[in-house]
Amino acid sequence: MDYTAKLAKVKEKIRAKGRQITLSSIDPDSADTNKPWQATTNPRDPLNTDSTTIYAVNVPMSSASSLGIRAEAVELYKDTQSVFIAEPGEDTPEDFDQYQLVTDGGREFKITFIEKLKPADLTLLYYIGVNS
Repeated sequence: MDYTAKLAKVKEKIRAKGRQITLSSIDPDSADTNKPWQATTNPRDPLNTDSTTIYAVNVPMSSASSLGIRAEAVELYKDTQSVFIAEPGEDTPEDFDQYQLVTDGGREFKITFIEKLKPADLTLLYYIGVNS
């Protein structure tokens, strides 16, 4: 089955009901290569991190089972406050695992989990769990 038309419909619905959020990474490299245990001075330096902007809808974690998130996984994510249902985006549609932070309306959240709905070879949407 070709899911391209379904992806277009998913994006249309998420963009109609959601808002833009930014996913970004934290620079894992040390500021001093001789002291790799010391963190970089600015792990969020835009020159050393990746980011992408996508559309998403934010829902409370209490709705996780109705979102299709596996019941056994809910206990693993007990620190998760809310879940963004997100489109795959245009920049990195298959590579969201590289991101650790979500910025939504000026607030920054730590990503606790990322799951995707991927029938066949095309990701239709992501569930991105976050906490503050």
